Amino acid sequence: MIKAVLFDLDGTLIDSNEAIFKTYQEVALQIGKPIPSSDNIRKLLGQPSEYNLNYLFGDHPKAREVYDKVVKITHENLQPLPNTRKTLMSINMPKGIVTSKRSDNAKEILGDLIEFFDVIVTPEQTTLQKPNPEPIYFACEKLNVSPSNVVYVGDTTRDYKTALNAGTRFIGLVHKGSTSTEFESMGLDTIAYSFEEILSLLKKVN
Repeated sequence: MIKAVLFDLDGTLIDSNEAIFKTYQEVALQIGKPIPSSDNIRKLLGQPSEYNLNYLFGDHPKAREVYDKVVKITHENLQPLPNTRKTLMSINMPKGIVTSKRSDNAKEILGDLIEFFDVIVTPEQTTLQKPNPEPIYFACEKLNVSPSNVVYVGDTTRDYKTALNAGTRFIGLVHKGSTSTEFESMGLDTIAYSFEEILSLLKKVN
């Protein structure tokens, strides 16, 4: 029986993946590194920025400083996915967020949607990150529910791997992250193509 729903943030609740692509591309431009393609950055979605910066730019001394400035600009006025608020209002059980975005940035782009969530888990709170299950375990502990009674909703195969590792159910949301083909190749059949479809899929996994 499902007792709580956890959500990824970027590309799941907030339409921010394009902003993420632009952020790393602008950082590359400013520090004089090769500009990564959107497809290459897409493979990094769901990881903390410190991992992505190191992967893309090595130990460049200005990468973090430039990133922190650029991300404030690229992430201004981001919008939720269509029907997010209405759908969240209709999910009558505890809800949480498990994201790789840093706390201050996560809360800022959430805006007033933050009122719907009982817990928000960000990289500052756990030692290990997705796809390690520690962030989901931490959220479950805060909500006082077992992982087996939880659904995690995310837009990437990294999110799905996190759910598998944690023993939670999973709903894949196809938007600008992983494709339906990528999810299906891993055996997932609970796939939403719009945020409101999550409601009907919650009944399917329950």
